[in-house]
Amino acid sequence: MPPAARSRLLATLLALAASGCLGGGGATSAAGPTRAQFVTRATAICNSYQHRIGTLPRASDLTGLAVAGRRAVALERAELGALRQLTPATADRAAVGRMLDALDRSIAAAAQLTGDAAAGDRAGVAVDAQALSARLLDANRLAKPFRLGTCAP
Repeated sequence: MPPAARSRLLATLLALAASGCLGGGGATSAAGPTRAQFVTRATAICNSYQHRIGTLPRASDLTGLAVAGRRAVALERAELGALRQLTPATADRAAVGRMLDALDRSIAAAAQLTGDAAAGDRAGVAVDAQALSARLLDANRLAKPFRLGTCAP
């Protein structure tokens, strides 16, 4: 999920908890695309999903959080799938794999939060919000070398 959308979702979750509701270019070589080409393509994917996630309604209660969360998680999974279709530069493959795995873990944390919201589990949502925040920080750290701030917060 792109940073602005992740930030909005996390801000919504944290606001609900606080209110008590929740308790560059380059040539392709024979070895594959350059880092700049990968980053350009990944940024385009992330920007597209950021826009779509940014249009989701803001939640004001657990039911709204569950509905918006399900939509956001579906979009995040599609985004991750599109990113996994890209081929990074040979030298970056392991690092990109770790970054995408971290994004996958953040999506799993968001899905857990959404499930707990749907079940009306305020305490679970509060715990999940902390786990999601930690997962997003990890994804962001791994995305920094690739300047993919639109893919991780």
